[in-house]
Amino acid sequence: MLEENSPLKKIKDSLIELSKKLQNIDYKVPSLWAPVGKKPENPSKIVKVNPVNFFIEHIEAIEKNALKNIQPLKSLNQQLKSEIAGKGGNWVTEGGIFNLFVRLATAFDHNSDGKTGQGDNDDPTLNSDGIRETGTFLKSIALLGHISSFGVKTIHLLPVTAIGHDGNKGVLGSPYAIRNPYKIENTLADPLVQSDVEEQFRAFIEAAHMLGIRVICEFVFRTASKDADWILEHPEWFYWIDSNISDRNPDEKDIQKLCKQYGNPIFADEVLKIINQKVSGNDFSNLPAPPAEYINFFKNPPSSDNVRLSNSGKITGKSYDDKLNKLVETRIPGAFADWPPDDTQPPWGDVTYLRMYRDENGKDPEFNYIAYNTIRMYDNRLAQSHLENIPLWEKIIGLVPYYQEKYGIDGVMVDMGHAVPVNLMRKIVDTARQKDPEFAFLSENFSIEESSIKAGYNAVVGYAWWVEYKREGMRDLLQHVGVRGIPLPFFGAVENHNTPRAAARNGGEKYAMYSFLTNTFLPGSVPFIHSGFELGETAPINTGLDFKPEDIEKLKNCPLSLFDIASLNWTGNSRMLAFTQLVMKKRNEHARLLSKLDTSTFYLFETGNEDVFAFLRHGNGKKILVIFNRDISSPQKATVDLGKFAENSGARLDNILKEFSGLTEIKLHEGKIDTVLPEASCHLFEW
Repeated sequence: MLEENSPLKKIKDSLIELSKKLQNIDYKVPSLWAPVGKKPENPSKIVKVNPVNFFIEHIEAIEKNALKNIQPLKSLNQQLKSEIAGKGGNWVTEGGIFNLFVRLATAFDHNSDGKTGQGDNDDPTLNSDGIRETGTFLKSIALLGHISSFGVKTIHLLPVTAIGHDGNKGVLGSPYAIRNPYKIENTLADPLVQSDVEEQFRAFIEAAHMLGIRVICEFVFRTASKDADWILEHPEWFYWIDSNISDRNPDEKDIQKLCKQYGNPIFADEVLKIINQKVSGNDFSNLPAPPAEYINFFKNPPSSDNVRLSNSGKITGKSYDDKLNKLVETRIPGAFADWPPDDTQPPWGDVTYLRMYRDENGKDPEFNYIAYNTIRMYDNRLAQSHLENIPLWEKIIGLVPYYQEKYGIDGVMVDMGHAVPVNLMRKIVDTARQKDPEFAFLSENFSIEESSIKAGYNAVVGYAWWVEYKREGMRDLLQHVGVRGIPLPFFGAVENHNTPRAAARNGGEKYAMYSFLTNTFLPGSVPFIHSGFELGETAPINTGLDFKPEDIEKLKNCPLSLFDIASLNWTGNSRMLAFTQLVMKKRNEHARLLSKLDTSTFYLFETGNEDVFAFLRHGNGKKILVIFNRDISSPQKATVDLGKFAENSGARLDNILKEFSGLTEIKLHEGKIDTVLPEASCHLFEW
């Protein structure tokens, strides 16, 4: 039973009341949005539903399948005891993670008019019937049946905080362009029910908790939108430049013009060499500054009474220029890729960097500019305790406890956490864990290093997605993670919201299958399902990581869902869905073994074929064998001597993945495998 006056109970009551008034509405949903515990009749079918009855059925299914004796409005961390994890948020290694971009994942053309939303000029997320067709928290509650079918124990939400609009790349803007991190984005509320977006967010977390699924929110601590609320309140927390300086034209080639436009500072080759040498040697003393011409773009922050928000939504100011002895028009500059310092990307027009440190000399500041040495590789002269921007830091430190208290979240993913000042990050972690010792912290760090443990993280994103499709990358990954070992868990992700989709890489769904299987069964891997992966989705969300110039050129005129209205291919009937569910089922059956970092549980076989890989996980009286052929065009011979591991295996091994691989079984002769694997196929055995 739902708690009286709980957010989910209020939504249910609102739906019941609505049923008395609601006329016939054309509302269609994917068959895959089935209630918890109910299998979709036809995965590729679209069904017409009464929206009120549809959502009530989902809520009642959640009630029926809810865990007993928990308080779902509070974090599960103190209520569910981990069997295989440990202390301090290590429960993230259990089950797996489903990565949810709310606005995209439950977007759907409910009235089948051939477009998602765009029926209202003032609000493009609504259709002509006033129904929100982009994703909402209410529809995400209805997605919990789909999510729970993978046996995941955690949902990782991309940012759900209020989005700014100055410099938006698309119709809706990026969830990383954060106008106010203490507020929830209004367009994630569903107008079907009479409750505000905060109440609907709480209801979503309540519903997930009832099913034993924890919720991790992603936060951005270093940047804000260019029209952020904080700019009006505290202009001194931001960098300002002369309004007469134009942003760099991405197509500009003339170096003289480039130096007169705003973008990342342009360093001479000899200076770049010094920068790279010092940073690679962890020497952050007297890091080379940008050219004086670039530094002169920047002006001191204006006073709050000299800052204004225009009707068009842009924030400008009047800053006092000591050299000119007068007020000058200033604006908020966009951010840019902060490392390496010669990155050629154009400025990110929708976000700006926060000023983490104050200058030693306020009137004639030495570090009043945005560059690698002020926003990431902090110069030692700047990164001093007495120069910490304490009011800003306190505001940032208070963010996680606010969400713990108000929403009962269970953990946080930190965007670019390794670039947040060390002292600030330490205070963020310590403050959150004072409230909840089991609170989890995840880092968007692609390196799997000891430093992440010291910083208080429980897991990192890792680099598997970036190397496993490359010729030597897969072997290096297996050697590093399985043979040599890693200090902390990483995401078994073959894609995320910034990378190409796995099914869009060479080999398509077959590549997606063997890479996901491999990642899921590696030591220390946290299975990670990026929403849409399980549907065989090929359209990227963003082109931020690992895209070739020709790929970006092809996508140049295509809307990207990180910024624009889009929906997933819910009716594609991809084999990826059943494959992902089966792999996750087997992984969860052996979670105690597979979640271990211990390399003694891993054995990498020599196969005599550079395209065939085979590795074993063993322990607790179980042996689990993964074999795959990565050649996408030809069958390959596989020869594997199981040696001592063949004990109790029998004369043949049944392939758990036979319905996807074209190989039913493998026969053993004196503990040896000698067979031919179909092209781009993967196989799983246990005994």
